[in-house]
Amino acid sequence: MTRAIPNPLHQLHETAGAEFQPYDAVQIVSTFGEPEAEYAAIRKSAAILDEPQRGVLEVTGADRLPLLNNLLTNQIWDKDAKTGLKAGEGVYAFFLQRNGRIAADMNVIERGDRTLLEMDARLVEPVRSAFAKYIFTEQVKLTDRVGSLHAMSLQGPGALEVLRQAAGIELPPLAPLGSTVVRLFDAEIAIWRDDPAAVPGYHLICDVATAERVWTGLLAQFGQSQELGKRSLRPAGWAAFNATRIEGGRPIFGIDFDASVLPHETGQLSRAVSFTKGCYLGQEIVARMHARGQFARQLVGIKMADDALPIAGATVYDDSDNQIGGITSSTVSPILSNGAICLGYVKKPFTPVGTIVTVPAEGRTRKASVVELPFLKT
Repeated sequence: MTRAIPNPLHQLHETAGAEFQPYDAVQIVSTFGEPEAEYAAIRKSAAILDEPQRGVLEVTGADRLPLLNNLLTNQIWDKDAKTGLKAGEGVYAFFLQRNGRIAADMNVIERGDRTLLEMDARLVEPVRSAFAKYIFTEQVKLTDRVGSLHAMSLQGPGALEVLRQAAGIELPPLAPLGSTVVRLFDAEIAIWRDDPAAVPGYHLICDVATAERVWTGLLAQFGQSQELGKRSLRPAGWAAFNATRIEGGRPIFGIDFDASVLPHETGQLSRAVSFTKGCYLGQEIVARMHARGQFARQLVGIKMADDALPIAGATVYDDSDNQIGGITSSTVSPILSNGAICLGYVKKPFTPVGTIVTVPAEGRTRKASVVELPFLKT
């Protein structure tokens, strides 16, 4: 999956004193130096995040929605009504292997003249290549836009107001995966909605050539200290976002699930899969598991009994010291009294809320409990 991914804002962040961390082959900002303030901005006002690790596969052509409907797990085209997603609508979906396991996940953003498939940038070219094998006489064009489009997002309760003021228009709140196009700082921006951090999340897709202008323009207008040192907008890095998305119960492909995982195991079934749309690649396995209620394990929330934090990869045990799963992500949650919380897999008998498990953390085995996701309710 390794792919060199350019970031047009890297030098800008370096000049601002940002600390970086690797996200496979791309360097992303870990923090701009004040992780606690960055976390607070996401929770209380608004934060802007650079997302060079995200990419877009652009799909055009008259037959694109029927084709995507045949390949992805969610409904994109109604075969009976012969209508599909309308401009401004969207869904989250999986692209499956023939054995029913997840090859990729993506946000399907319909813009009327094109469909934007927003996903992990490392997956864009493999997905494009896989989709191309199913195009015969259909009028469909697939374009890898990694390197020509750039992603960033505004996360927080004040995100919409920042965008409204920046655009100078009464931008309406968007439905989940809903989208629109606005002009910001003389650049055309596709904006779509998704709330991984359990706060309003507005995601921006712009041309690489305008990315620096949009980033610096937003911070120049809204990132200056106001009364009592408060800011309408603050740049934030992965450390703050990762904590908030774990609190929001949002797993990420490549971190919390991968190509070895089945849709039923992700905890994202209601968000990602339609059971009424008909056939798609891998559908037989998904339908059979759903009908029989069969899955071997599932991603759950795990809350530690004390403040000791397990690391990703730690094994989860039952009370007889049998291995029953593993931790995929963990964080200390400021908004939950600095409790240690995790995402992780456990075997099916241990998925009910309230189940007591044990997890090694900070030198010894400690008790934890399975809890309902998300940790933080909106």
